[in-house]
Amino acid sequence: MGDLQQFEAQDFDPVAWINQASTLAPVNEPMERYLAELEMKLHLTAEDVEAALEEQSTRALQRIPAAVHEMLHVKGDAVSLKTDAHKMLRQLDSAQQAAAHSVARLVEIDTVKSRMEAACKTLKEATELSDLFQRIEHTFASGDLPRIADMLATMRRSLSLVGDVPEFKGGMQRLQTLEDRFQALVEPALASALSQRRGDQVQQLSGMLLGIQRYGSLEKLYISARLAPLQALWDGFERSATAAASPSGNFATWLGTFYDEVLSATEAEAHWCASVLPDQHPQLVLRLLSSLFQKIDKAFRSRLASACGKVGGGSAVLGLLLGMQESAVEFATSLHKSLSGVPLPDLQPVFAAVYSPYESQIRRYGELEGQRMHSDMASIRVPADADDDLETLIAAMSASVPQAVLIVESAKVRCMKLTGGTELQALMIVADDNLTDYINGLQAAVRTVRGQCLGDAQPGATSESMREPAAVRSEDTAAVLPLLTVAGTLASRLDQLNGALRGAALSLVPVLEALRSSSDAAGSLDMLSLRLHSAEVQLRTQLRDLANSAQQEGFSALPSTAACAAAFQQSVHSLIYDLLITKVKTEMSGVGSMPVWGAAEPENALNLPSFNAYPLPYVTTAGEYLMMLPQMLESLLTAGDESDEEDHIDDEWLDKVAAGAAELYAEQLRQVPHLSLHGVQQLAADLEYFCNVMSALGVALPPALATWQAAVNWPAADFPGAANAALEEGSVDPTVLKHIAKARNVLL
Repeated sequence: MGDLQQFEAQDFDPVAWINQASTLAPVNEPMERYLAELEMKLHLTAEDVEAALEEQSTRALQRIPAAVHEMLHVKGDAVSLKTDAHKMLRQLDSAQQAAAHSVARLVEIDTVKSRMEAACKTLKEATELSDLFQRIEHTFASGDLPRIADMLATMRRSLSLVGDVPEFKGGMQRLQTLEDRFQALVEPALASALSQRRGDQVQQLSGMLLGIQRYGSLEKLYISARLAPLQALWDGFERSATAAASPSGNFATWLGTFYDEVLSATEAEAHWCASVLPDQHPQLVLRLLSSLFQKIDKAFRSRLASACGKVGGGSAVLGLLLGMQESAVEFATSLHKSLSGVPLPDLQPVFAAVYSPYESQIRRYGELEGQRMHSDMASIRVPADADDDLETLIAAMSASVPQAVLIVESAKVRCMKLTGGTELQALMIVADDNLTDYINGLQAAVRTVRGQCLGDAQPGATSESMREPAAVRSEDTAAVLPLLTVAGTLASRLDQLNGALRGAALSLVPVLEALRSSSDAAGSLDMLSLRLHSAEVQLRTQLRDLANSAQQEGFSALPSTAACAAAFQQSVHSLIYDLLITKVKTEMSGVGSMPVWGAAEPENALNLPSFNAYPLPYVTTAGEYLMMLPQMLESLLTAGDESDEEDHIDDEWLDKVAAGAAELYAEQLRQVPHLSLHGVQQLAADLEYFCNVMSALGVALPPALATWQAAVNWPAADFPGAANAALEEGSVDPTVLKHIAKARNVLL
């Protein structure tokens, strides 16, 4: 019958099972017989299953009474056990209450015993102390230093117990005197042993000093003995023939060698100290290094100032300082690795002493960076009175923008390396001043370009002060339009620069917060942490103010530069606009005083049919120029490099120039004193042509020009009614409409 599990499946399908079983029928046996046998097998299997179920049910029912009986037996045992447990707890409580009084008596007896033992010990110590005070002088006379050390240690321990006893009232002062005498005996021998590196003697003698709690004396002797070899490394510069020939040039090179030699000597000293004085290592080595750099600090500052004074201007000084400080950072990093087991805060005093000589020069960072930046900016400054052609001049302006920003970005990198960002405010002031001067130079160059193209040096000049607009060449327009890219690039790069400076200021926040929460939080090898750790309160306050300002939404690291850049962009836009609108100005000049507006219709002697008026040349020339603007702007601004931003610039300037032309046209029409019937017809033709041009360019008409277009097409008889309807709708300019009515001699 196969596996019965297939009949238990949730998705069992009888039809599918029968079809599958039918495929197993023998070929030579009738299907009816096979199916009958299959049915019989199913019945037999079902009966077997039923019999098995009945047997299992009977057995289960037979086991139930025994299980119930067993459960009742277990329950009875549990109740009995619970009763016994409660009984035992009551017995324990009774025993505890009965023994509490006895325990209290035992505690009192133990206290008395302890006090008696302490009193006995005190009496014994007092007896021994009296004996020690009597025998100590004899021991001093014998010169037995180990014995003296043991006696002094015992006396100190005894005085800590019986020092308040009247008999030993002055005992501590006497012990102090004895310890001073002992120290005077030990120090010469220990100093000699330290100088000659006799490890066994150093261990013994230093243990004696430490036994009388004179660690300061041990440290002083150690530094005095081991400082001389390190001092000799520093003094070696004076003996260098090369340094004597050129002290400023070789001090930086020699300094790296000095740091390497000090590091090598320190590693050897640390190894010796760890084996001889393990409990005092690495404190002694760290104090030795701090003492070395504190001792040479004044001479270091003098040599550093001399070297900086001989190399020249701020650029060379900054390079020299960066090189020497990199050597100091490398030394500090290597020292940290060499003393890997020492916590970084413990190394902080050493690092502070290493960097201390550079502080006087780092405080000059603003002055030095100002000199370098001024020199770098001078090399890219575009002369305002350049005789070069426009393309060359504007190309130079375009090339100088990224260079100017790069100069400040490089200065920021130097500031972070040299000062850790602590002189960011000085950098911002210097950069703001130099970039302002640079942009003023660009502004002067724009005035030069304006003078060459338009004959005036200031935007907004009257047409009388300009050269003849017709003299503006298309070549000039092609050359000047890239100024838009210059102005846009300048604004974009300055925004990025402002963001970078703001980010640098914000990077100060975590260190300042850590420094405020813990004095050891600045334990790091970077210049920011090291300088802030030893900085004056004024510097920390300035940096906190700068960081807080940088967190504000409207923060500007270069306020004067931003204002100058905005003025420069405005000047460029004004120049481009005046240049593009000049052609329209030329054609529109004098339109309001043209005699055609008041002329009568010419007589028709031959009785010829009348034709519609044609637009006059002034408007067709201006319209053709405006229609040519999209192609010209696209070719000059994109230069084959298409982008959505450039398309936006094209459309923006097309709208601006076309709208300006429409305003200019409307302004000229305000000067028309009188309109005859022929003048109205001619003006209607001109306006229709111009408005079609504006529509083709996708530029909306200004209200004044829209009023002119509508009003000149109204017949004189219908003018009042049409005017009143338009006024009610608000689709016309009332002032312009009154002027048109007056010019057409129509009463509203």
